[in-house]
Amino acid sequence: MASQTVTSGTGPDLFKKELHERVRDYFEANDISRLANGQMRAKLAIAAIWWAGSLALVYTSSGTLSFVLFYGLHLLSHAFILLNIAHDANHFAIVENNFLKRALRYSFDLCGISSYVWRQLHNLQHHNNINIIKEDDGLATRGILRYTPFAKRLKVHRAQHLYVFLAYALFSIDYILFKDFESLFFPFLDGLKGKKHPKIEILKIISFKIFYLTYTLIIPIYVLGFSTGLVLLSFFCWQLIVGMIGATIIQVSHQSRSNQYPASTNDYEDFVYHVFATTADHSYNSFIADWFFGGLHLHVIHHLVPRICHTHYRALTATVIEPIAKKHNISYRTNETFFDALREHYLHLRALGLKTA
Repeated sequence: MASQTVTSGTGPDLFKKELHERVRDYFEANDISRLANGQMRAKLAIAAIWWAGSLALVYTSSGTLSFVLFYGLHLLSHAFILLNIAHDANHFAIVENNFLKRALRYSFDLCGISSYVWRQLHNLQHHNNINIIKEDDGLATRGILRYTPFAKRLKVHRAQHLYVFLAYALFSIDYILFKDFESLFFPFLDGLKGKKHPKIEILKIISFKIFYLTYTLIIPIYVLGFSTGLVLLSFFCWQLIVGMIGATIIQVSHQSRSNQYPASTNDYEDFVYHVFATTADHSYNSFIADWFFGGLHLHVIHHLVPRICHTHYRALTATVIEPIAKKHNISYRTNETFFDALREHYLHLRALGLKTA
């Protein structure tokens, strides 16, 4: 869809003022913090027990089948952590304590993905340039997929709606083995080109990668004695599942048939309109999404106030986003279920693959 300016009858300043007042009033009226609530604390406990418990099962496995199953159970804990803990942690949206705040950021690194690189690609680039080619990491696919009319159409894109989920399956493997380093030394986003990165961060990335590959590959092979082929096959097969889950949940909110794909942030009178134009919520009433999608299904509120814990998004979407969008005559995009969002995502990719705009 070509970009369009979204306007409201009252102007962006009044809209933003009312938005932040309503958000503040919600937390004050309910006498609760913007950070972790009971549900988020439960998720933190689930993540810790799932990660440590499943790893213990992997390390005490006595047979091939039990190893493969427990290994999968462990890598699925990474998907849960990445979506439900690491994302919020790197927006400083979980705890107030500075030590814990910084420590929780490394939940990304615990799962093989650099938290430092994620903040560069996601917090700085994606959040400030939603659906803008060469600036938004969500659109960077090395030419494998065409998300925006501004991307060059290749012959292979004619079939992108057929192979998209195979491409998504490579999401976590790509990040773990290639993308983190590529982003630092061969940046593909204009905003990162020429940027110098602290040597300590590069050292951390290398150290965490070694740690991750040690506990997921080296120990099972050289300490536990499982065959190299079995461990590598288990690693790559289960990572394909983790990648498909993670990438699909992340992408459907922005890459949708109903969303807009601007040429630049100047296409809108204000960035709040940019957010509404490029983001679509879904699965408001889904228990599964509420507990496993990390708030990525209620994404408009996240882009407007990213330092709020995602376990508040459902209430804020109902009490703030929907009524304020209606009042200010702003189009609020939403799909009833995840499968509706998935269909819109699929149709968007098919359309862009079969035509030039």
